[in-house]
Amino acid sequence: MSNPYGGGYPPYEPGNNPYDPAPSYGSPRAPYDGLSVAALVCSLTCCAAPVGIGLGIAGLVRTKDGKRSGRWAAVTGLALGAVVLVAGLGFAVFAMVMGSRTVWEDEARVGQCIDLDFFDDPVKASCGEPHAGEVVWVGTFDTDLAEVFDHVSVAEFCHGLPGLDPAYASAIESGDYAVRIETDSFDEDDPDRGDAFFCYLEARDGEKLDGRLRDAGRSTGA
Repeated sequence: MSNPYGGGYPPYEPGNNPYDPAPSYGSPRAPYDGLSVAALVCSLTCCAAPVGIGLGIAGLVRTKDGKRSGRWAAVTGLALGAVVLVAGLGFAVFAMVMGSRTVWEDEARVGQCIDLDFFDDPVKASCGEPHAGEVVWVGTFDTDLAEVFDHVSVAEFCHGLPGLDPAYASAIESGDYAVRIETDSFDEDDPDRGDAFFCYLEARDGEKLDGRLRDAGRSTGA
């Protein structure tokens, strides 16, 4: 069949016929799995790490055999969630242990032996073993004590506390011991009435103490 306007018809090729069906470009892309993405997001936060683990497992099931995209997010979320969960549990155990060893201001007692942790916070120690210091006075600030504290050094303040054991007073006067104070006030340099505190002594040369500085049977403090 010839073209009455000149020239021949182009040879037939698939795709040249406008009535031919559209060419196939492969199977449609699998939908992205939202649970897998949620697993990745949740695994990045400590509190939601267990949720991230659960969503990660669900994401693995939903993306199996390529039914949905995003399997990498499910795997990453599951792995990160497990790591964050283990780290969180480890920190919680560490905090509980440290909390049980800490000498709190409202729980300290005179004659108690202490060590210092890596935060320089006082922790319980055995007086039968070398230790960093010894608690010499325990009490709370009243209006007068808070006023005095603002105008004298820590050594002068603790030395002037009512009822201080003479053995502790002598130790402060000797100059062989550094005097420290721990308080639960919001601003340690400006305590308020009712804030608990305790004074303790440690060797000025940094050496450990051996035994108590005074007989444990005598009482002092307020």
